[in-house]
Amino acid sequence: MNVIKKLISIMLIIGICIPLSGCWNYRGLDTLSVFTGIAIDRNEENNNYKLTIEFIDFSETSKKEPSKSQLVEVEGRTIFEAIRNAKRKLAKKLYMGDIKVVIISNQIARKEGINSILDFFARDAEMRETIIPVLSQEKTAKEVLMSNGVDNKIVSEELEKIIRSGWKTTASSKGVNICKTFDILHGKDEIPLVLPAVRCKNNKEKKIVELNGTAIFKGDKLKGYLSPEETYTYLLATNEINRGIITVPLNDSQDKIVLELEKNKTKMSYSYNENRLKIFLDMSSVAKVSEVNFDIDLSKRETIEEFKSAAKLDSLQRLESLINKGKKELNCDLLGVGTMIHKSDPELWYKLREEWDYYIQTMEVEIRHEFVITNTGLTK
Repeated sequence: MNVIKKLISIMLIIGICIPLSGCWNYRGLDTLSVFTGIAIDRNEENNNYKLTIEFIDFSETSKKEPSKSQLVEVEGRTIFEAIRNAKRKLAKKLYMGDIKVVIISNQIARKEGINSILDFFARDAEMRETIIPVLSQEKTAKEVLMSNGVDNKIVSEELEKIIRSGWKTTASSKGVNICKTFDILHGKDEIPLVLPAVRCKNNKEKKIVELNGTAIFKGDKLKGYLSPEETYTYLLATNEINRGIITVPLNDSQDKIVLELEKNKTKMSYSYNENRLKIFLDMSSVAKVSEVNFDIDLSKRETIEEFKSAAKLDSLQRLESLINKGKKELNCDLLGVGTMIHKSDPELWYKLREEWDYYIQTMEVEIRHEFVITNTGLTK
């Protein structure tokens, strides 16, 4: 009996291993058109979606010559229809599992919203959740894919790397994947959608793609943009970064110091009394001196105190400017105050949300900033 059981077990193991010994849906790269990026515009004549698709051409790939990309333009009444129509122009099988970015026309985002566009990318099984939606600041989204990469000949891949690395180094933009974007658009919290904004710049007689701050949404419609400097302040205020460079002017002169932020913690709280909403931003920053463009004795305590006072004043002015822009120009809950209140006091939130625009416009914001300089980087 034991021998029979062993034989059955061995046969079952062999039977299970056979289908696992190879890739059941193997497809060679030479049989695929691998999409890396899609730019989405409108055809004003027939109102169809007009897609510009970047795909990798593996036909001439070698050790000396890296992969190159090509562009194909297609149209359709829906995003899915337009992508399927690409098969009329491409002989190989379409593969969308390697798309890095989806670049959206600012005109579509402002007039129509982006929810219907992103629905296909969030729903399709072949798409990855790591796709990054991007807003084009050019007249069309197509112009971004028609530009040149500096480090990479595939524009979509270069743009994705710039966004992911830029958030950590320059903190001048913010990358949000397609899954998170869809959650924000369909969530109940008053979190504004913030996506990276890009433009084209001339560089040695060529146009290259450049990250240029962030696009701010109210619901799924574009309200406006934050510059790279404003985006940095926004990320500090919302406690999303703790690194970066701060250039601080001293008095009204040309003298400037550059501080490198080593640590930052921002905590937001509120009070509500007699129909008045007040927000408190408590910031704690630690930085070191990285550059000074004038002669000054950094060994003196009063010098460091002067630097700290200048840094705090500059921070206060930038934060006040950002908050005012959120109220007046963008008319949205830029800092996510509604989400904070909803989490801490749902009953109060249900009371305020019916007139939330009014409270955003009238709320008072008090900024309290503790700033510490730990290292002056003294030179010999």
